[in-house]
Formats: sequence, C-alpha cells, structure tokens
Amino acid sequence: MRIELLDLLARRGAPIDPIPVPENYFAEYAGRLPELVLDLWRELGFSGLGNGLLWFCDPYRWQPIVDAWLASVELPAEYAGDQIPILRTAYGKIYCFRPGLGQKIEIEPLLSGVHLFRPEVLAGQEWIGRGITDLLTFPDDQFLVDADHPTEGDDPQEDLFERIVERLGRTAHDTVYSFAPRIQEDGALRAEHAVIADAATELAAVLALQAPELTLD
Repeated sequence: MRIELLDLLARRGAPIDPIPVPENYFAEYAGRLPELVLDLWRELGFSGLGNGLLWFCDPYRWQPIVDAWLASVELPAEYAGDQIPILRTAYGKIYCFRPGLGQKIEIEPLLSGVHLFRPEVLAGQEWIGRGITDLLTFPDDQFLVDADHPTEGDDPQEDLFERIVERLGRTAHDTVYSFAPRIQEDGALRAEHAVIADAATELAAVLALQAPELTLD
C-alpha cells in the first residue's frame, strides 16, 4: 500500500462500509485521474473515513450532481468540462478533479457556493496530481462547518459534527447532513436542526432554492 494511503488510515482510521470499485472504472478513468486516486480505489474502494466525515465518491453516482451544479454558474473556459467528483464531506461538499487542470473546484451545496482555485504554473504533468496528496492530508477543519452562534445562551457548539453524529448517526454513501430549515431558507447551523437526507434529492433541492455564488481564489 502506498505511503500516502497508510498515512491517511493512520490519521483517519479504518475505512467505513467499503464498496469494491468495478474493474471497468480503472480502464475508464486511467489517464483522467492521478494514479494515486486509482490506487486508493483499489485499496479502499468507495468508502467513508473519519466517522463518516469524508466519503470517496463513486463518480457514476455523483457526476450528475456535479454537472447540475456547474451548469448553474459561468465557469471560465479552463475549468469547464470533465470535472470528476472524487471526494465529498458529510455535508455534501464535493471536491472535483479535471484532467490537465487538477483538483481546482469545490462545490459547497450547504452554503450555495462553487469555489475555484487558480492552477499552478508548472511545467509538465507530474504536478497535476499534487493537489490530491494535499487534499488527503488536510486537517479536519478543512472539511467541517462552524455552528452558528446562539441568539441566547453561551453554547458555541464547537463540536458540531460530533454532536450531529451522536444524535443522528453517520452519513452513508448516499446521504448527507442538512439542516431544517435549510440555510437558504433562513435556517441555522445548529446540531438540533440537523437532519439526514438523501444526497441527490437534497442537493437538487438546495440548487433549486438558490443559485450558487462563484468565487475564485
């Protein structure tokens, strides 16, 4: 097993509910995804990590969601086309990889955002996969969301994710945490407002409620 994957497991624990990746995926995505992603699929399958905070995406299942969200914004030409979902959070934030560009798009349905990151100007193709290594080593705070401050009382809910997991259980391959009412409906990010929702249904509903804001860093 590659050192990057051993390090990932040492920090985030054993995979949750791994699903073996069909063999045809490796032929289809060879040359489109970095070898590290294909090795991750071979070793860990489509699985969750970190008590369900992170899930490796089956691109067949998540590609329609990505395509719908990216069709709702005006992407610069270099970001358009073949954005492959590779990783997502319990809250439905999706990290995409584009061949020849790298991991430079994040879709954040919870907050109605699509975030672009400027490509590095480096010679050759080897650098393209570097963003994947970085992504796998991000600390938890890159994947968590902060709770809203209460209008009364002094409970900041700094452990929002842990509270939600304790109350509702983990997410699964096809579910995400949402909030009722949603943020787009003037709801609040509070553990007691959290719900588990079908991922495809929820992300489509959020997109229908509010057009995402496109940002470039």
